[in-house]
Amino acid sequence: MSVLLTVLFWVILVGSIFLIPFNLPGTFIIVFTTLGYQLIDKVPGVQWAVILILLVIAVGLELFEYFVTVWSSKKYGGSNYGTAGAVAGSILGAIFGTSILPLIGSILGAFLGGFLGAYVLEYFQNRDRDRAFSVGKGAFIGIVSGKTGKIVGAIAMLIIIASNMS
Repeated sequence: MSVLLTVLFWVILVGSIFLIPFNLPGTFIIVFTTLGYQLIDKVPGVQWAVILILLVIAVGLELFEYFVTVWSSKKYGGSNYGTAGAVAGSILGAIFGTSILPLIGSILGAFLGGFLGAYVLEYFQNRDRDRAFSVGKGAFIGIVSGKTGKIVGAIAMLIIIASNMS
């Protein structure tokens, strides 16, 4: 049972990384799967402090993803409206994209939705197409960068878990 449980544990952890581009909480799944495994079968070498560190990293990665999107939108000239449009558009785009084309649609929807959300709200705020396009481009870059950073962070979380297992 312990070997099967360990295999299932790692399958879920690795699979969690693939959920991140779909706007799903892969980093928190890593934390709670590790916590659950610890409660069920005591992960050898993984102490409660490690689980707390994983939780702090997961929260930090969520904040990182959000602030990279905001920062990138602002860097490309975005107002608060354009930035809010980027965040909301990314979430709505992922939901809408999934309904059209499951799996890949949510990724494309998040990226395109972030761009369009920033573009539309920035355009309505300033009536300047060039500025709105620039803000949309910044939002797109921010979303891609945020997701990439979050995936790298999730891989680091798995390395932490693996290095602490005896």
